Amino acid sequence: MKVIYPALTYREIPESMMIKPADDAWHPLKDRNYIEWWYFDVMNGDGSIIRGQFYVSGDISHPRRVLTGIRATYVAPDGTEITLEKKFPYSSFKASTESCDVQIGKNFIKGDLSHYTLHMEDSDKSLDLELDSGIEGFTSYASFGDEAKRMYWVVPQPRGHARGTFKTKEKTFHIDGLGYRDHNWLNFFPMNAIQYWDWGRVYDKEFTFIFADIVTTKRLGNAHIKPLVIYDSAKLLYVTNESSKWSLHKADIKLDPETKLALHEKHLVKAQDSDLSLELNLQLERVFQRIDLLADYNPVVRWLIRTFKAKPSVTSHFSTGSGNLSLGGKQSSLTCTAVHELVRNI
Repeated sequence: MKVIYPALTYREIPESMMIKPADDAWHPLKDRNYIEWWYFDVMNGDGSIIRGQFYVSGDISHPRRVLTGIRATYVAPDGTEITLEKKFPYSSFKASTESCDVQIGKNFIKGDLSHYTLHMEDSDKSLDLELDSGIEGFTSYASFGDEAKRMYWVVPQPRGHARGTFKTKEKTFHIDGLGYRDHNWLNFFPMNAIQYWDWGRVYDKEFTFIFADIVTTKRLGNAHIKPLVIYDSAKLLYVTNESSKWSLHKADIKLDPETKLALHEKHLVKAQDSDLSLELNLQLERVFQRIDLLADYNPVVRWLIRTFKAKPSVTSHFSTGSGNLSLGGKQSSLTCTAVHELVRNI
């Protein structure tokens, strides 16, 4: 059993990673392990954060077993969270297989790689966003165990302008800030293949850094899949999947008071290549949007998995930091904000 992915380095987007509208469309699979989600986040100008997902999972040839829904969290500058969430039957889900055009009940996300609109609502809250970006995104995948078991990662908008509103019955929050969009789907049981992954997107005034460290289970050799992507304000500057060229170090463990899970307060991203040197020091400011990945499981199955196998979860982090980038002889000092997450199956 092994992990298959391209371990290469580029200074521009290669043909194999060029994104097409169909990459951001729906990929319906008749597989019980099928999961697909369309993700977005916004770092608002006032310091608030918006983060959300449209999702569908389960064998679509058995509609009663399919889960679909929406989730979004507004995190105020003082850390107060407001969650908008709703689940739907599969009959409420409609989507295009040619471009991003997903509808779940009255909720939707649609766009053409450079411009997206989305709407979410539950009984007393709503979110409306427009996301614009002139930067070309990318697509990639890795295979877990064999070529047929894949996880795809599509980033149509590495960095863009987000504007809109988040409304409750009492107040309207205006949104005008930096936005990110990606899209993922897979067809294997994550708990059998992945121990955890650290993922993050880091924004400096000029530069964007996107990283992930996906660590597989012992049966897949505890392998690390480690993409690192660097953009300036207009284009991709550097992308690598070679583990030897960059590292993610974590330090200062603390216990999250809500989940009782161990979290790291410091993240250090370092990269070294022929004419590139990067150091990013990130300090955890806030933990938010904690998700129990077993919440929708049958209670007996949930208990069995938690007791004998794993306690899968997602925790979202907001960090600030500083660093330095040297590329092609040019030195740049960095002042950063980061939205990142830890997904674990342990």
